[in-house]
Amino acid sequence: MTELAIASPTRLFEWVRTNAWVAGWWAASRALVLGTTAIMHVVGPRGLIGRDEQAHVFGALGAWDGRWYRTVAANGYLLEPGRQSDPAFFPLYPLLLRALHGFGLGYLAAGVVLSQLAFLTALVAFEVLTRELFGPSFARRTVVYLALFPMGFVFSMAYPESVVLCAIALAAVAALRGRWIAAAILMAVGSLARPETLFVSIPLLALALRERVPRQRGLAFGAVIAPFAALGSFALYLALTLHDPLAWTHAERAWGRQFTPFGLITAIRALPRAVEGNPWVLRDVAFFLVYLALLWLALRAKAPRTWVAAGAIVAILPTFSGSFHSIGRFGLLAPAAFWGLGVLGASRRTDTAIRAVSAVLLVGGTVSLAWVFP
Repeated sequence: MTELAIASPTRLFEWVRTNAWVAGWWAASRALVLGTTAIMHVVGPRGLIGRDEQAHVFGALGAWDGRWYRTVAANGYLLEPGRQSDPAFFPLYPLLLRALHGFGLGYLAAGVVLSQLAFLTALVAFEVLTRELFGPSFARRTVVYLALFPMGFVFSMAYPESVVLCAIALAAVAALRGRWIAAAILMAVGSLARPETLFVSIPLLALALRERVPRQRGLAFGAVIAPFAALGSFALYLALTLHDPLAWTHAERAWGRQFTPFGLITAIRALPRAVEGNPWVLRDVAFFLVYLALLWLALRAKAPRTWVAAGAIVAILPTFSGSFHSIGRFGLLAPAAFWGLGVLGASRRTDTAIRAVSAVLLVGGTVSLAWVFP
């Protein structure tokens, strides 16, 4: 017992020392985002940021959908047929905001704090996952790229992306280690924050099929279906409270998202008109192409095909709503895309260039919050 008591703190200290570089890159990248946001608060630009957000030093990080998540946290759901309403936003993140609010934090401050901490945990879990699949040197540069990724300012916003990436990475690590109950819980949690978690079931199914012990295989398949069960519970909640189990999809239509088999064709045909109305949509088109290229690189580097397939669905499926809007943000939840970027940065010169360009674009992306929905 004494030896265990001595060994445990020693192992903990060694783990912290070994992973301190992850925290360092997290701190550096978040300093770029938070510092830029603070400067915007003092000198501008104000752009389209609301008055409530302008009153907070990090207010730009609570803009856009952040307002809706705070509304759900404070007031719950209300479906307004034919109008934009809050059932379009999944419940986990507002629940976490409400929990932190109970400790005295304002909803906006709670969102900013929660997202920073969740992103740190996500980076640590992503490093473990990538190291187990590709080795330590590859994992190191890929984590740096994830921390500095140009659209990564979203991970600091009062948005659920950092929480979802954390759940995805932790669930994958748990599954790799045969801890299927933990994986099931994490998959369910992630799906209650963003539906992209559903597609992680593809790589987890491949792992589940490898289990030979009947009990373990049963638990593994439970983890695979856990996000579907969680979404079913959300539908049941909406049925009980709003008398509409499909309130989420009905609210999405009012936001201009209605999935059809020909949605991608519609998105391409409508692009010139969309650019005329909002040139910023070109940013999402660019990231859409970047994600596809990175997923192709990951596939060429023999990344697990199931992860590449999951990433492709995350990047491509939203276009079937007839729009490219927000693809840059949605693709952040495709881990395989960052593995493709890790392949691209294999040489020292390319690695340095990716880091420098990403840092500059990360600052630019943060500034763009004053004008454009992420």
